Amino acid sequence: MIFKDKEEFKQVFLEYYNPLCNYVNSKIFDESQSEDLVQDVFLRLWSSREDIDLQESIKSYLYKASHNKAIEYLRSQKTYENAIAQQSLLSASDDENAKMLDIYIKIDRLKKSLRHLPPKCREVFSMHRFNGLTYDEIAQSQNISVKTVENHMLKAIKILREKVQRT
Repeated sequence: MIFKDKEEFKQVFLEYYNPLCNYVNSKIFDESQSEDLVQDVFLRLWSSREDIDLQESIKSYLYKASHNKAIEYLRSQKTYENAIAQQSLLSASDDENAKMLDIYIKIDRLKKSLRHLPPKCREVFSMHRFNGLTYDEIAQSQNISVKTVENHMLKAIKILREKVQRT
């Protein structure tokens, strides 16, 4: 048994919940989904607390479980996106197929190029381009200046242009 009582579990939850959400979000770039995945990890931990025999620290267990949840989520998303893309390609004309295929290739290049961005730069870029946040909103949420957000965006766009054009 891992926990003596609910209070001990609560302390672990309070200590690790936010860091784990940030960790998962750095993998999947979706804050609300990150929170859901981390909650699933804690729910599983609580429901199987009698059966789990930790060989490592609780911190290691939580990070490993959260990492695995993020990977599982990304795999399911990729399968879903591929199914949607295939369905769209099947129902479109040849001309539309060529255009859509070109778009999917560009999206794939962009996603691969995102890996080459520095972490903070990638986070700012994702918040703006994928989550639709304004520079002001990003600056407030990250506790940085609007000018710093602008610099991260300029750097991201420059790196992405170079990477996409090379591939």
